[in-house]
Amino acid sequence: MEEKCLFCEIAAGREPCVKVWENGEFLAIENKYPVAPKHVLVIPKEHREKKEWTKLTKQNGQFWGKMMEAVFEVVRLLALDRTGYKLVNNGAGYNHFEQEHMHILGGSKDEPAGKT
Repeated sequence: MEEKCLFCEIAAGREPCVKVWENGEFLAIENKYPVAPKHVLVIPKEHREKKEWTKLTKQNGQFWGKMMEAVFEVVRLLALDRTGYKLVNNGAGYNHFEQEHMHILGGSKDEPAGKT
């Protein structure tokens, strides 16, 4: 765990959250400050710095494959695969947390959180 990482504290059960889904490696939680009717964060349970995972390596490919499997499990669980969703991964100044994570947004007739 990284010192003072909120996501690591949540994954360890030391900070409260509303769990949506989890497996051995990932946890999906409701976003505390949603910008869409459905706004879930998928985070790895083991700390992963965003800046470390921008390099293309075999290990990173395995991480992202597992991350996307987790993301699509949550998309199906929330039935967003039938109603529409947006995936967002912020970085290089747009992110508020250095821990890698993916946003899943959906639950409205309009595109959530603005046009892309």
